[in-house]
Amino acid sequence: MKILPKDYDKAQGTPFRVEDYRGKKLEFYYLDDRADYRKFAQRGRFSVWTSNGEDFRLFVDKGYYEAVKELYENEINTIWLDFTLSIYGEQKKMSKKYLTFSMIMFVSVLILMIVGQMLFSEYVQPISIGALVVMLIGLFVSSNKQQRELRDYVQGENTKASQMIKDHLGVEKFEEVLKNQELYYQQYFKVDLDTEEINEEENQNEVIEKEKENEEKDDKNE
Repeated sequence: MKILPKDYDKAQGTPFRVEDYRGKKLEFYYLDDRADYRKFAQRGRFSVWTSNGEDFRLFVDKGYYEAVKELYENEINTIWLDFTLSIYGEQKKMSKKYLTFSMIMFVSVLILMIVGQMLFSEYVQPISIGALVVMLIGLFVSSNKQQRELRDYVQGENTKASQMIKDHLGVEKFEEVLKNQELYYQQYFKVDLDTEEINEEENQNEVIEKEKENEEKDDKNE
């Protein structure tokens, strides 16, 4: 199953680590080396699992990887990839169900409109409008149900995967990793915020300097 195949192809250079996932190759690359690194980091997404349908690649922020290296042990990689693939598989299955339901609704409405036109030609417009309203309501209800079921499925599978990881690492180690993870998030975004403040201050200084230069020019002209 493919997972973000376009991102899979954005690997730069050679992987810094290569492992095995159920007979498939799992390559590790630093997310920092990608041109679109900031796009992920700004959203707090420091790791990206990808697959071309055959092998797998993980793009991970270098600092984040060092901070929570225990989360990338082979056993945990297997747990997390199993979880990821199950989510993609369930999402694909639900999408097919929704598409099938949509097609059935569309065909049913079309048949109803044709029959209505043949038997009740004077009521074609209200019948058509009513049929379309019923179809839209049906699609809306079906879509909401699908999203709710997928959300519940993800939460359930995430709980199972997290428990398996906790069992593998042990409670104390698991809590330590979570703490390191939180600290890295705080440190990263604090540095990012400080950098923005410095840039803003530099911009303000540039504006002030330009204003002074303009004032000096005005004084000379006078």
